[in-house]
Amino acid sequence: MTGQNKTPDGLLDPDAIDMLVVHCSDTPDDQPVGARDIQEMHLGFGWHGIGYHQVICRDGTREAGRPEYWRGAHARGANDRSLSVCLIGRTTFTEAQMNSLGALLDEWRTRYPHARILGHRDAVETHKTCPNFDVESWWHARSQTAGDDGLTVTVPKVALTASPASGALETELLFGESVKVLERTDGYGRVVLETDGYEGWVKADMTLAATPPPTHRLCCAAIYVLASPDVTSPSLMRLSMGARLVVSATHDGWHRVELPDGSIGWIPEMAARPLDNTEDDFVSVAERFLGLPYLWGGRSAAGLDCSALVQLSLQAVGVACPRNSGDQYDWAKSRSGTKVIERRDTRRGDLVFWPGHVGLCSSKTAFLHANAHHHAVAAEATQDALLRTDAASKAEGIILRLAR
Repeated sequence: MTGQNKTPDGLLDPDAIDMLVVHCSDTPDDQPVGARDIQEMHLGFGWHGIGYHQVICRDGTREAGRPEYWRGAHARGANDRSLSVCLIGRTTFTEAQMNSLGALLDEWRTRYPHARILGHRDAVETHKTCPNFDVESWWHARSQTAGDDGLTVTVPKVALTASPASGALETELLFGESVKVLERTDGYGRVVLETDGYEGWVKADMTLAATPPPTHRLCCAAIYVLASPDVTSPSLMRLSMGARLVVSATHDGWHRVELPDGSIGWIPEMAARPLDNTEDDFVSVAERFLGLPYLWGGRSAAGLDCSALVQLSLQAVGVACPRNSGDQYDWAKSRSGTKVIERRDTRRGDLVFWPGHVGLCSSKTAFLHANAHHHAVAAEATQDALLRTDAASKAEGIILRLAR
């Protein structure tokens, strides 16, 4: 924040953080106080500036205090091993504040999974009752009632495997996708992906958190999220098509993106569409992946497989389909209006299935698929692709045309 601490009270060792401490501002509940007001107050105490790391206003808005790497000034005797957040108010906090607090603590717990969540009054010996409610009991009740439903992926992509010990990639979860955690063990979570019901294990403690619901879906193959709406600004992360984003504003051709750690990123407006604004042609979506590398189990711009190409393309037009090619065949064949097509009659949008492989026709004479022959998403002559894949699969591909 502007005019913040000129000199830190010391750097905070992230490995030493074992507490996440909740405070209240002890100001009247109807008084619109923010981080800037607390900054001035704490400067008046002779401190180096605001003592808290985050402030949550009455409407749930989060405002930055001290940088996370600076030691706070909020709990005497524990400042060198804790992060702090201050709720604006005294005795009654709004639903928006409590939801925002929960999301912040979820984010912090991904980085500091062993830290206890405490109120000021319970973190250190003090005569104060701050924050005037039992934070531990609230956190426990929230965990019990909310469980691990509705957590979202907070990194660009995360590998999903068949077991915690397995290194074999089954599929990938993309930034902002929602999962339900069925169980946890040793930092891993067994999850179900909301979009397609795929189940497996991920490194949950470092990759999942409760975040606000997404508003947009990334519609280009890949994009860098930038620190400011300027093409020369530093990149914060690289996201892939299908990532879900929380867009809070659009200005001069740029989307402002709320990131899980509370920071702000920017992407070109053309790179993402509102979730309810689906595309018209799934083949044109698939064509955006041309040239990207092939990766068994991959589902991102870093590499994807044949069924991921089909799934991501169909999702972009609002059609949900399974993850694996065999399940996609059963799904397509069972859909009302699906037709089996002869090879001489292929057209744009037809899907071709073999045991363990799928691709799509981009025209009567052109075929598009992610494949191990080219080690990439490639376009080639339809008849050449079909004959070669027939031979490799020892089975003739079946062509299905979905009803429009």
